Amino acid sequence: MKIALVPIDGSATALRALQYALQELGQRPEARVHLLNVQARQIQPWPGKLVPPEMIDAELRKEGLRVLAQAESMAQSAGVEYTPHVSVGAAAQEIAAYASKHECDAIVMGTRGLGAVADLVLGSVAHKLVHLASVPVVLVK
Repeated sequence: MKIALVPIDGSATALRALQYALQELGQRPEARVHLLNVQARQIQPWPGKLVPPEMIDAELRKEGLRVLAQAESMAQSAGVEYTPHVSVGAAAQEIAAYASKHECDAIVMGTRGLGAVADLVLGSVAHKLVHLASVPVVLVK
């Protein structure tokens, strides 16, 4: 693995996944990690009429960059080249599309149970992503 995509949602499991990816990438000069935060599009019809969608997306992107700060610090400390990015949309679809567009070798992400029968082992985003991704998905507990 030379190029890893690590979705970061601010959770402890996402940071464990990043730590795993950084260890796997090591100090190879060609190693690179993409840090992706996906903000869910807000469905609020009333504020949406008062505030332009571009302004809402800008605020979501600002929040995404705040979430990525700790992950960026970890990558920098590990000496691995990184690229932070914030997307707005449905998480699994955005992650799969980003991995494909940026030719990532693998997606390394955290997982957690969310209650539904299909999600007892995998979180709903991880569960969907396994089916959507065109590259290997490594799940870290």
